Amino acid sequence: MNYIAQINAFWDSATTNPLSTGQVSLYFALLHVCNRSNWTEWFAAPNQVLSVLTGLSRSGILKARNELKQRGLIDFQEKATKATKYKVTMANSKQVSTQIGVQDGTQIGVQDGTQISDTLYKHKQNEKSSTDVLPEKTDAFSDQITTIRELYNSVCGSYPRLVKMSEARKKAIRARLRAGYTVEDFQKLFEMAEASDFLKGKNNRNWSATFDWLVADSNMAKVLDGNYTDRKSAKERDGDADRRPAADFYKQFMPGGSNREDGPAIRTGTGPLPPGDV
Repeated sequence: MNYIAQINAFWDSATTNPLSTGQVSLYFALLHVCNRSNWTEWFAAPNQVLSVLTGLSRSGILKARNELKQRGLIDFQEKATKATKYKVTMANSKQVSTQIGVQDGTQIGVQDGTQISDTLYKHKQNEKSSTDVLPEKTDAFSDQITTIRELYNSVCGSYPRLVKMSEARKKAIRARLRAGYTVEDFQKLFEMAEASDFLKGKNNRNWSATFDWLVADSNMAKVLDGNYTDRKSAKERDGDADRRPAADFYKQFMPGGSNREDGPAIRTGTGPLPPGDV
């Protein structure tokens, strides 16, 4: 897929058929996830991830995606207990047609022939070796693992990007989910980590946290408990203690003021001074 041509085609369509802000946000969020999925025709995009990327509520996402589908810009397949599958419709603008029209026909024929031959060869190889490979077990947590990966990359912009979800990382996430943690707990974990200067490296050890460190059992609990939340310095705390409300300051000058610290209260009225006040 030509990424730039796809974007240009989208704006060509939006020029004649204006879109709402929510529809535009959702379309580009889906385009981003599709790009991260190596332009797979159908790709999963959990609502939690789309909400983080667009700022839309669940109902806002549902409304925007229905309108995008009606305009022929996307398609989607809802799953009962799994993340919705989406498909970004291929661009069909004048610009894309022009780009295709100026290409050399012979070159296209050679490329297509080579690609078809490669595809047939790989297909035969897969059929030949399929009998030697045991069927892969279905992972009950696969959708949640995908959501957690996307949440980390979307929220934790100050940390190294998570490129590969190794089996060791999947194992750690499954263990946390089996222990009772939810996807929402992981989202809170990543948000607290992103807000912590200590975990981002502002410490005397020149150390910063990683994805593997955050999802470890004891570390996840400590972060969620607030052990790494930024706290005010001693100087800032002393400054807060020194500040008194203006009302408390002026009370010492009022008759009968209870907050008097130094000097007598101002005397009001006339008449003889009581003994000892002279």
